[in-house]
Amino acid sequence: MVLYAKDIMKEYKLMMTEETTASQAAKVMSNDHVGFAIVQRDGKPIGMVTEWDFVNKIVAKDLDPKTVKLSDIMNTPLMSVDPKTPTDQVTVLMSKNGVRRLPVVENGRLIGVITSRDVLRIFKDYMDNLSDVIARFGSF
Repeated sequence: MVLYAKDIMKEYKLMMTEETTASQAAKVMSNDHVGFAIVQRDGKPIGMVTEWDFVNKIVAKDLDPKTVKLSDIMNTPLMSVDPKTPTDQVTVLMSKNGVRRLPVVENGRLIGVITSRDVLRIFKDYMDNLSDVIARFGSF
């Protein structure tokens, strides 16, 4: 059975504008228990900011998060996948590009995000299922 991006993603549709300050974004991220913010323009996702961007581009440079805008620190263009992307391609893309979060975009709309935690969860489920199959064959 092939799993697709839509099967492992967590639904997430919240986006922030380029003008949102890092301080405002951090509060939303904390409230939502996520380590990222998706930046949008005209309702379309265009970039992403992660907690690493906060550390590397604000804290390490002694900048004031109340004055830094997401447009100043976002990673763009946004790397994303279609919901019908097979998970093996998702994992290759994440691994090859060193990203821990991958937005899922359908027809220009954010519908969810896949995190490295989601990938580890499906890997664990796969290993558990494989162990069950092996145990069943081992008892013949």
